[in-house]
Amino acid sequence: MKKLFFAILMCVAAMSAKAQVLTSETVNHIYSEAVSDQTNSDFCFNAERNGNDITAMYVYEKTFDRKGNMTLTPHLKHVYDYAADGTLNSRVTYRWNDAQEEWECTSRYDYILTDEIYYAKYSRYNHQTNSFDEPTEKMVYTMFPDYSINHVISYHRDSPSVPFQLMSETSVSEQPWLFAWFN
Repeated sequence: MKKLFFAILMCVAAMSAKAQVLTSETVNHIYSEAVSDQTNSDFCFNAERNGNDITAMYVYEKTFDRKGNMTLTPHLKHVYDYAADGTLNSRVTYRWNDAQEEWECTSRYDYILTDEIYYAKYSRYNHQTNSFDEPTEKMVYTMFPDYSINHVISYHRDSPSVPFQLMSETSVSEQPWLFAWFN
């Protein structure tokens, strides 16, 4: 259900404003928005950078004791990998394991750009094999010559061993923005 929601939100996002291929600038913008809008948030954010590129983003959950003292607890970590031209290759997500006090890998988004098609694929991490499973979610974006989105198709499968099922298909009449959010 969570992945269906992701597919629907990606299609809605693709239909609004102006969508572009995810780049280091996009990740920087998302981080800046998250950091600047923390007034009523239950989370705080921090980032590691290599030059202007965010290579890791940390999400901490805020908790308050009876005296109003705030404690930050690690919650999520996103690690970003970019191509030489600044387009996003992948985002790996980790969740904090309180019992073991370490980050556990949970999932990966891979982004592939060809001449006219942009793919976003979601894979879960398999702790038994210590590797990522084959993707269970796939978004296919056809592009205008300026790399803005023209058409969006969303696919889902319950496990890597079954074929993808078409979830939604949307044509974009104006050039939209592609938004990314964090799970």
